[in-house]
Amino acid sequence: MGRDRQTKRTEKEYKKLNKIYRLSQSGKLMLERIRKTKFKIGLVALAVFFVTFVIFFSLIFSESNVLNTKQVSDSNHPTNVTVTTTPTTQDTLLTTDKTQILEQDPTQTALDTEFSSSTKLELSNDSVTLIPLQLSTDATLLPKHENVQPATNNEATIKIDKSTPTNLSDERAESKKDNTKSFEQTKVLENELESEPETLVSTRKYHYVIAFNVSVFDTPESGKVVDTLKYASYVEKLDETIYNNTKFAKVRYNTPKGFAEGWIRSTFLSDSLKPITGEDYDELSFEPFKKIKARIENVRAIYLTRWSFNNIQKIQQWVSFAKSANINAFVVDVKDDDGFMLFETEAAAKFVPEANSRAFFKKDEMKQIVKELKDQGFYMIARIVCFKDPSYARAHKDRSIVYKDTGEPYMGIYKVPWASAYDRQLWEYNVKVAMEAAEVGFEEIQYDYVRFPELTKETQRRVNLRQVGNESFAEAIQKFLIYSKKKLEPYNIPLAADVFGLVSTAVDDVGIGQYWEAVSNVVDYICPMVYPSHYANGSFGLSVPDAYPYETVYNAIRDGLRRNLHIPTPARIRPWLQSFTATWVKGHIVYDEEAIRKQIKAVKDLGIKEYMLWNAANNYKKMWYE
Repeated sequence: MGRDRQTKRTEKEYKKLNKIYRLSQSGKLMLERIRKTKFKIGLVALAVFFVTFVIFFSLIFSESNVLNTKQVSDSNHPTNVTVTTTPTTQDTLLTTDKTQILEQDPTQTALDTEFSSSTKLELSNDSVTLIPLQLSTDATLLPKHENVQPATNNEATIKIDKSTPTNLSDERAESKKDNTKSFEQTKVLENELESEPETLVSTRKYHYVIAFNVSVFDTPESGKVVDTLKYASYVEKLDETIYNNTKFAKVRYNTPKGFAEGWIRSTFLSDSLKPITGEDYDELSFEPFKKIKARIENVRAIYLTRWSFNNIQKIQQWVSFAKSANINAFVVDVKDDDGFMLFETEAAAKFVPEANSRAFFKKDEMKQIVKELKDQGFYMIARIVCFKDPSYARAHKDRSIVYKDTGEPYMGIYKVPWASAYDRQLWEYNVKVAMEAAEVGFEEIQYDYVRFPELTKETQRRVNLRQVGNESFAEAIQKFLIYSKKKLEPYNIPLAADVFGLVSTAVDDVGIGQYWEAVSNVVDYICPMVYPSHYANGSFGLSVPDAYPYETVYNAIRDGLRRNLHIPTPARIRPWLQSFTATWVKGHIVYDEEAIRKQIKAVKDLGIKEYMLWNAANNYKKMWYE
């Protein structure tokens, strides 16, 4: 009897436990369904948010919305017109190709572009025709050069940006003492430049488009749309009128095929690029600059080190090679990567005497050599390495880049001390070397390493860059170029600047101060180093860019030509091409005659008829360069 009662109690407990188990299983399933439902709802919500954000962004920067905002502003403040819905970053400056920049290994977003030998983009140095600028009629203000020819028939002259006086009050306390000399040098240089007469035209007529896809009308009355202008397009305002209570501006603008004219609503124009470039670049100058054209239009150059050019016998060998290969120009180290001189200069004697100790020629000897080469038809370009100058950095440790905590020099990936691009004394040194190169007969000055070193964010915090006031990297580099151009003006020779190949595609200064528009607008020739081996895998949609010489060069130069449409006085593009095999690149190809010809074809397909070949060891292919 007791056992039966015990059995029933046990069965009852089992039933209860089984019921609880079934309930718990059901609960688990229900919780799982709830979790899945929440996840699905989250995905849907995220998608809705993204779509809403895209629509909102499009409306904010659409032509009609900017117009509406402007009309409200006009009604409230009829005498003070402001546009309140302009983008504040450079991200939209390139409307098609964008780049993701890493701290030390820059890579590019893949661009899914297919190329064939028949595909050509109608952009070129010649097609990027500049708007003719109206110079001051006061002849006494103009430089008296008989043969000055702008790079693209543009007659604007130089103006130094005075809107950004140096200010040390915001500097870090530990850098004040080190930077005092640099600050004083800055003021001396700026005062010297400001004392020169300004011959720049009024820039009130030069404007930039601050909305997306702005309609261009044939006339305000007809309303017929004949074209559209992209965000950040550069235009010249020719006339202005009012139709139906709306202001319209007649503009002239660059296209790949040349000039075009039409009418747009005035509200979409700004007289400055600053609203477009954003705060990081708001002190850059985008005024027109006078451009000088090289004596030879179709430069086909090779680079020669000091050691390849250190005696008459070697020079004669290079002359023979050049004549047999259709080379018509030499880019020669006048001040090399170590800071040493090709010939003795007064500048080195003053600032870095050691740099003269290894010079191969006296100044008079150099003058005679250059003259003989020019008489044989060669175009002579002086390469001057600017801020990677170990000799200067060692001679002026108080001005070089050092670690804040130890005072030890920053060595970087090259394992040599770096000078600072903020250093005004170094500016003066480099420019005086350039002036002496011009005096011995060099026909063009080409700056290399006109940049800051590649720094990670962590390293940038640790080192003293000798910053002047609040100058950004890009501002310092541009000011140096403006200063150089002004000082070289009496010599009437072009100024060129080498830049990373990535700079033509990147939407910023790549962390080294090389912002395409800021450099191109000032110098006469911009020389992107578009070596395919230097692009990361996936760049331009190419698995290994080094294996695609035509496509890589074509993409990079095309981007530069597009960027040149955004500025008043763009430089001519003369690229550096790869004449070496990058054995360190996985998947590389041998850069033989075929690979070199593919690069040259890419350049020519874009309408550019000149180029330079780089091989650090000066080991060039024996072929006929066209």
